[in-house]
Amino acid sequence: MKKIFVASAIASSVLLSGCLGQNALFNKVQDWNASATNEKFVNQGISFAFWFIPVYGLTLFADVIVLNSVEFWTGTNPVSGKSAKVAGTSETVTDGMGNTATLTYNADGTVSVVANEEHYTLVRRGDQLVKLQEGEQQVMGSFVL
Repeated sequence: MKKIFVASAIASSVLLSGCLGQNALFNKVQDWNASATNEKFVNQGISFAFWFIPVYGLTLFADVIVLNSVEFWTGTNPVSGKSAKVAGTSETVTDGMGNTATLTYNADGTVSVVANEEHYTLVRRGDQLVKLQEGEQQVMGSFVL
């Protein structure tokens, strides 16, 4: 389970580590909507309302035009307080069971991982996520485009 979590977290980090910004405001509103009530149908109704009103559209617009630009120039998103995922930066991710992994983003687009005293590198090759460790290669998953 934890290998699947770590691989998924890293795969999403590699896939979503572009320089466009985190869209933190939109994600906060969307996360709030997902847990607004204990009823999934009510939450879906709120989601439809937010697209119709257009809460989602305005938050995404604010992210793209203002907040992601601030993140680009300062290196930190003003809403999330997190730094951009650029070469040389690191972050620690934790799954629901308390397992942690430290991810370091490299200039060549790879991600160096330290998890459970294991050290390895993840690289995207075409539509596959490949784990490189001690000269061996292991396909961890594939991207569906």
